[in-house]
Amino acid sequence: MLSLTFVCFIALPIFTLITYLFYGPGESWQHLQKTILPGYLANSFWLLIGTSILSLLIGVSSAWVVSRYEFTFRKQIEWLLILPLAIPSYITAYAYAGIVDYGGLLEQLFGKTFPKIDVMNLTGLIWVLSLSLYSYVYVSARAFFLYQSGRLLEASKMLGVGEFKSFFKLILPLSRPAIISGLVLVLMEVLNDYGAAKHYGINTFTTGIFRAWFSLEEPETAIYLSALLVSIIFILLLLERWQRRNKNYSLNSKSEYGLTRIRKRNSVSIGIYFIVAIPMFFGFIAPLIQLIQWAFLTYESVFTSSFITTSLQSLGIAFLSALLTVVMALVLLYTSKWNQLAIVKQFSKIGVIGYAIPGAIIAIGVLIPTLEFDKWLASFLKKNYDIKIGLLLNSSIMALLYAYVVRFIAVAYNPIEALTNKQAKSLVESSKLLGKNNLKTFFKVDFPLIKTGVLSAFVLVFVDVMKELPLTLILKPYQVETLAVKAYEYASDEQIMEAALPSIFIIITGIIPIIFLNKLINNAKSN
Repeated sequence: MLSLTFVCFIALPIFTLITYLFYGPGESWQHLQKTILPGYLANSFWLLIGTSILSLLIGVSSAWVVSRYEFTFRKQIEWLLILPLAIPSYITAYAYAGIVDYGGLLEQLFGKTFPKIDVMNLTGLIWVLSLSLYSYVYVSARAFFLYQSGRLLEASKMLGVGEFKSFFKLILPLSRPAIISGLVLVLMEVLNDYGAAKHYGINTFTTGIFRAWFSLEEPETAIYLSALLVSIIFILLLLERWQRRNKNYSLNSKSEYGLTRIRKRNSVSIGIYFIVAIPMFFGFIAPLIQLIQWAFLTYESVFTSSFITTSLQSLGIAFLSALLTVVMALVLLYTSKWNQLAIVKQFSKIGVIGYAIPGAIIAIGVLIPTLEFDKWLASFLKKNYDIKIGLLLNSSIMALLYAYVVRFIAVAYNPIEALTNKQAKSLVESSKLLGKNNLKTFFKVDFPLIKTGVLSAFVLVFVDVMKELPLTLILKPYQVETLAVKAYEYASDEQIMEAALPSIFIIITGIIPIIFLNKLINNAKSN
């Protein structure tokens, strides 16, 4: 019963959106269907297609190169390729808008005669999102390639099949689940993006949700757009599951050992460096250089007491959100494990689908029930006790923290669940035979064994909260500022150089878990 209660609590925003669909759309819905909605569909479709192709091309090729070949600076390059994840896509978008603008890096390096490049369009947005997000594919593919069976490649060579053909006929099909899992994360982030699309003037579903909610003041229309977007996401997930069906991609672990890296001659090495240098430079180094240059030019006006206050608020909110999310993930995971009913364990999975839903939609799902509760409470107190109160939950820090938990609980749940699945059941059973209840067994046996997963979950959620923009824009209290919102506000006010300093602070907090993630992959490989 406790497990079901927590699931309902976490899934309340999603249930709310489903319920409000039955109320019908707003007055502008018919007009939007005929005019703007086709543009939302077309832009979102081409964004998904273009970003998917580029992310797959960059992510898979660079993952294979660093996994298969030995070359100078390989160890440094393999984690540098993950660093674009530390820069939120909207910040990369701001940087590229400046790089190609008058007085930007291109003009400084090549002079005013260098032809101007327009990135403020759909093609530019695809380029920016691909460079920001390809690392999801890279991380998943690289983790798989590191465990890939070397004997399979040897057998392939013995049959006279070359390296190139072996990769496309053998390795790539086997790595499909890992690659697709990374690609799904890319697609989720593309559909969740608001800051980059808004800055580049591209109408997408997320920008449409904001416009319907704030400009048109029609929450019903925003909910209908949200429902369409969620439907697209779940169709993508179902298509992937349907394509996989009952195919088995597992390898025989008894005959498996990792890839042996090989060193190529100089002419091939140049191609290898070219493959890894493009995403490394354009995805991380170039945007960071532009941001650092802007920060030096504007730090005197930006680095004020209010900026320090904003930074502390961001860190505090991220810390509290990460702590609450990890606790909720542990409660959800272990209450379902302690329950003997299989249906309860399956139902608990509903609580972790929030990460598949864009932040703007989660925010709307939180706004509606909190507003209804505040109205009911105000009416109840006025009627029974003649007490007048304002909004208690709506637009409060509690609503914001609750939305973060709903949005990111899957980020905390998955790494912890992965470790619990590796635990020997005999340890827990022995504890219970000694008369210890579930709670004591958790603190004495389970928690010491999963504390690494708990720590990694905390760090990952902390960074995701620091970067989150759409959800924070909608739900944050008036008196609360975050670094992500501050960077967005500067960019919206055409003060793009002033957005550099808060952006760099976000990047610094994002680099820490990137290094941590790389060490986890390497440690798993060595073990």
